[in-house]
Amino acid sequence: MTCNGSYRRRHDFDLLRVVSFGTLIVYHASLMFGTKPWLIKSETPSRLMDLISVASHPWRMSLLFLLSGFVTSSSLGRKTVKEIRSARTRQLLLPFIVGVLLIVPPQVYLSDTNPFPDLSYWQFWKAYLISAVRLEHVWFLAYLWIYIFVWSMVWPRFEAHWARIASTAAALLKGPNLFLLPVVFLSLLRIVLYPVFGEVLIITHDVYAHVLYFSMFMAGVLLMNEDGFWQEIDRQRRVSCALAVISFTALAITVVAVPREQLSDIVLVAVRIVRSIFQWSMIITLLAFARRYATRPNRVVTYLNNSIMTYYVVHQTVLVVAAYYLSRESLLDVQAFVPVCIVTALTCAVIAEVKRLAAIYCPSTGLLAGMGHKPTRP
Repeated sequence: MTCNGSYRRRHDFDLLRVVSFGTLIVYHASLMFGTKPWLIKSETPSRLMDLISVASHPWRMSLLFLLSGFVTSSSLGRKTVKEIRSARTRQLLLPFIVGVLLIVPPQVYLSDTNPFPDLSYWQFWKAYLISAVRLEHVWFLAYLWIYIFVWSMVWPRFEAHWARIASTAAALLKGPNLFLLPVVFLSLLRIVLYPVFGEVLIITHDVYAHVLYFSMFMAGVLLMNEDGFWQEIDRQRRVSCALAVISFTALAITVVAVPREQLSDIVLVAVRIVRSIFQWSMIITLLAFARRYATRPNRVVTYLNNSIMTYYVVHQTVLVVAAYYLSRESLLDVQAFVPVCIVTALTCAVIAEVKRLAAIYCPSTGLLAGMGHKPTRP
């Protein structure tokens, strides 16, 4: 494992972060019109809309935790472990607290799952804080902070062995093992842990999610400075792309052709394995092609990367509010999907721009939301 003394910004990470967070708007919008339960639903759900979830959900959050591990490892050349932990605490916990207290409650209040439908909003908000607090989409911030905290406690104790562990991990991920070992690991999680624990977004009970996402985070920490790993994923980029296309096609056909409740146990296991193949091969494909082509600054990516935390924190509430008023007018059907996405993106852009200007003229507002003038990293 080589630790470079000089820091070189990875523009591919910036691009992948924007892509991963950006797809959240499309993903969450699709949940309104698909067949899975969500906060607010169209009266005419479509299984075709489920394909958006199939295409993005398996890899997106895993990639974000992997990127976070990469960035954490690269920061070690410039900051101490304690400094990294302090910086991430400011960047993650403040937006998380604001999100849970102020951004999430309107979603719950307007949703079909409101536990206190007869209360006014003020009465609901007080009851929500006392007995019904939910993380909803801001769970990522809390989970990532926990993983960084755990890493910051463990890393100093293994510092002398870290290089050897990292080089061993990179050496294992050569040739077919680049795909075989991670896919076996991910498949076992889906077959053994997921049926028991599910993915519940409750910090103390989310065993499957913690094992999955903490593993991704630690893989990023280990592999960031391993040149052999980056060379291998570049060499295998066409193989990973082909695997991603083939596995997604198989998943898409299954989703469209057969309702999930009609899948036999054997077929369900096969689907979980194929989903794991798609998850890992898509991650490798995105890493390889982004590193190959995103080699210089891009103004659009830089601007969005600086605003991405704002988009992430507010987008789901904007979606739910838009969907609520559309549903009241009986307009929440599949034809509303694109307009809802556009309205949400534009609203987030306006909020992010107002926040950016506020941070320039009143820096304390930027600090409050966990975003200063520098790009906010996951």
